[in-house]
Amino acid sequence: MVALKVNKQLIDTPALVIDRSQLIENICNMQAYANAAGVAVRPHIKTHKCANIARLQKEHGAIGVCVTKVSEAEQLVKSGVGGILITSPVVTELKITRLLSLLPQAHDLMVVVDSAVNAGQLNEACKHLGMSLNCLVDIDPGVHRTGVSYKEALTLARVIHGHDYLKLAGIQCYAGNLQHVHHFSDRRRVSQAAMEKAAGVKKKLISDGLPCPILTGTGTGTFDIDSSVEGVTEIQPGSYTVMDQEYAAIEGSEGGGFRHFQHAMTQLTTVISGNHGSHITVDAGLKALYTDNTRPRIISHPGLEYDWAGFGDEHGRVTALPGFSLPIVGEVLELVVPHCDPTINLFDYFYIVENGQVIDKWPINLRGCSQ
Repeated sequence: MVALKVNKQLIDTPALVIDRSQLIENICNMQAYANAAGVAVRPHIKTHKCANIARLQKEHGAIGVCVTKVSEAEQLVKSGVGGILITSPVVTELKITRLLSLLPQAHDLMVVVDSAVNAGQLNEACKHLGMSLNCLVDIDPGVHRTGVSYKEALTLARVIHGHDYLKLAGIQCYAGNLQHVHHFSDRRRVSQAAMEKAAGVKKKLISDGLPCPILTGTGTGTFDIDSSVEGVTEIQPGSYTVMDQEYAAIEGSEGGGFRHFQHAMTQLTTVISGNHGSHITVDAGLKALYTDNTRPRIISHPGLEYDWAGFGDEHGRVTALPGFSLPIVGEVLELVVPHCDPTINLFDYFYIVENGQVIDKWPINLRGCSQ
């Protein structure tokens, strides 16, 4: 255990650190934007995987949360967090059993469906329990990951509505492939087109006499685009809470960098070897920093660059640009991680700080909930 009220530089490394004030500011900024746009926030917590942060989001106005896995929903229900939407289809007998076991404690639980077969499975399982389940039609906006086409959505909605134990709650349309389109104008064009098509499906459902109170989707990269589309009722961004280098690299709505939210989470890593004039070695490698073609950004020391350099699971390499000095053994570096979601999943705790001082340690409750 780390002692409280100590400087964050004394935390054992590698470690994830969250500035509590910046975290709350990010949460409040997203909620304020959504309120002004007339949409609800149901944040996706696959990013931070932390019940404490989920509770903060709800305390500041979120109507619920999104998860991808049944195992994540189980942990949230255990932690007393409600309003859960599972954003990926649940299809196996074992997973459906686990899903429905949550209903007595979480009556407002929702799940997406992208096939008539799955709708039948869920209805039959609910029938045996004598309980109903809220379902959303999952629309594929072009990712080709899950979801039905826009054209097939009405047919699937009729199937769901026709089942006695399923309640049609609306539509999900999430274009994860568009969140990091670099130029804002390009991102706005393609994301708006995708969500406007989904809004058109919503109109068809309603004109067909089907209930469609929810049209949900959107990520951090498109929160200020999709929320302006008429018919969208809620948004489900995730990374905005802590942010990462991938989002720092895209263009914001006013040109320049994506500056809507602060980098509330950073990683600390220690220099453990300095036997070569060309570089030093730190204690954060592939097991501490997920990589998908974006490098971490070192913010504690000017002129330094991190790369994995084939150093393996436990170590990373840091080099200095011309005119800058390398740190010495024992120094602690602070960096913005490349991709927050999978990096967070590598750790058990966040160290919470205020003014650089450790004030708490929060468990990453949903860490490893992949099964």
